[in-house]
Amino acid sequence: MQKKPRRDMFIKLSLASFISILAASGIFSGAYYLLEHFQVKVEDTWWTIIIAAISSIVIGLVLSIIINKAFFTPIRELCEVTKRVAHGDFSIQLKEQTKKNGEVKNDEISMLTHNFNVMVNELDKNKTLKSDFVTNVSHEFKTPLASIKGYAELIKDCKDQAELIEYCNNIIESSDSLTTLTSNILRLSKLENHAIIQPNDFRIDEQIRQAVIMLEDKWSQKNIELNLDLDEVTIFYDEALFAQVWQNLISNAIKFSNDGGEINIILKKYGTEATFTVKDNGIGMSDEVRDRIFDKFYQGDTSRAREGNGLGLALVKKILDDSHCSIDVSSKEGEGSIFTVHIPTA
Repeated sequence: MQKKPRRDMFIKLSLASFISILAASGIFSGAYYLLEHFQVKVEDTWWTIIIAAISSIVIGLVLSIIINKAFFTPIRELCEVTKRVAHGDFSIQLKEQTKKNGEVKNDEISMLTHNFNVMVNELDKNKTLKSDFVTNVSHEFKTPLASIKGYAELIKDCKDQAELIEYCNNIIESSDSLTTLTSNILRLSKLENHAIIQPNDFRIDEQIRQAVIMLEDKWSQKNIELNLDLDEVTIFYDEALFAQVWQNLISNAIKFSNDGGEINIILKKYGTEATFTVKDNGIGMSDEVRDRIFDKFYQGDTSRAREGNGLGLALVKKILDDSHCSIDVSSKEGEGSIFTVHIPTA
């Protein structure tokens, strides 16, 4: 990749030298014509000195202009804008040199300018994401804390045993929500900071069965019928992280299923790939919601926001991306959703 830019730069400098020599030759021819015209006689030695001096001046001048324009001017501009970036201004964009087809030129300066613009764009995105993350975390903590405080104040003056139990259950539910939120934030933070993944051989089908058992209270309360069709599949990944994938996807299917609904959980192996599918016949989602479900803290169905914090699917996506797996989603409002995970097994 580096040879082509260097070759392009060599061609440019060679061309600049050739043009400089042509310019010097032109000046030499013009000077010779003037001397001949005015019948001025100059000795051969002085004539050689004059030619060398004029040629050196012209070549040096042309090369200086070209090098200054091609190298030092962009570097000076880059030095100025990096000072602004260092002070937190990520709105800067340097003008890029492009070819006729719109592609960035391959020389070092053009590539440096392009990479700088890419870097600033990413820094600006990270700044926005960080700001949104802090705002969302603050909101997600504030809601259950306000709920806990409100029910605690009601308990002080409550004498009815049934109401006391209800208030205590609500406090426990809000506390569990905070615990889940904190755990998911810590997991995401570790993954985003490139925490060491510890892969080992384990069976996905066994993990999925364990997830179904762990969530039995949720699906049995809604009288949901679960249909399992699981092939025996062994993979070499981080076992603890993948347990989070199945739990989140199955929990979501339960959450958005109607009472008496049906969920199909399928695991199949095809050659060097396994596919895990969770299909429900619940409320489904719109195209807008489907396009954003993997965003942090995004919750399409606000009526069920109390049941989650919008981090589960973001965590699933991050785990799968880091493990070189993928996930597809298809859904229609009122007809349910299908989540399909593609897992390389070789």
